Amino acid sequence: MINIFDVFNLITLLCGIYVAFVIGANDTANAIGTAVGAKIMPYKKLVLLFGVFVLIGCLNAYNVGNTVDTVVSGGILSSFILAGIIITIITYKKIPISTHQIIICALVGLNFKSANMELFATIVGGWILSPLLTIMVSYILFNLFEHSKLSILKRAELLKYGLIISGLLVAYNLGSNDIPTALGAISTSGYVFLMGGIAIILGALLFGKGVSETVGIKLVKLSPLGAFVAQLSAGVVVLLFTQFGMPVSTTQAIIGGVVGVGLTKGIKTVEWKTLLYIIGGWVLAPLFTILIGYTIEWIKYIK
Repeated sequence: MINIFDVFNLITLLCGIYVAFVIGANDTANAIGTAVGAKIMPYKKLVLLFGVFVLIGCLNAYNVGNTVDTVVSGGILSSFILAGIIITIITYKKIPISTHQIIICALVGLNFKSANMELFATIVGGWILSPLLTIMVSYILFNLFEHSKLSILKRAELLKYGLIISGLLVAYNLGSNDIPTALGAISTSGYVFLMGGIAIILGALLFGKGVSETVGIKLVKLSPLGAFVAQLSAGVVVLLFTQFGMPVSTTQAIIGGVVGVGLTKGIKTVEWKTLLYIIGGWVLAPLFTILIGYTIEWIKYIK
């Protein structure tokens, strides 16, 4: 557990909290971006509900935190500074990037020689598999709901509450998966995770609306049913990975869910230019982060 009287560790913790803050600004879209797009509830009310379930998720954050702690054993402060800068820039551009990738790639880049590369490769495999799995799940679920025999009124009521509940499941995953990704390298203490949860809520409240609109409005025009299925699919997939202690990207899962819904109406319903823009960020940002981290580490050891 962190010794709060140790100045270096305190600075490291504050940097980690800042990273959690910018995760809130960027990854809010994972939980409520689809609800924003479907106009189910005002943004601030959604954030309030979102925050409660993020904090509940923090109580089950140990498994993923332990995995992240195993990837690297040093360079934590430098990694947080690097990750915080990159995530801040990307959030300013309103790109729903995977903050998981940035944080873990910063840790690996700055600890390239000592990092557990086998575990890192497994994590990267999860990043690839999770959005593909969510696309498949959301495609199947949407078709099942679309062809159900529920009356229009019952369907409308189900979707209103179902969309909120599925969003809260994703919010829970943010607490149990994203928080330990950000802070697991510092500590696996529940108190540290709760502080990170509060930082995520503040980031969501102050700066999260822009990215939420990118996911919920610009990528695919979502109906309430589509929004519900996208969130439910992402929530279930991320929850599955969380139980195995794998820090997968909630961002990638929710966007996979949105794309899966769009594909049920044909490939033309997906804004491919926006999707390619997002995928480009997923590929280039982590590579850029590793490169910067490795370069810093290389310069440090030049004699």
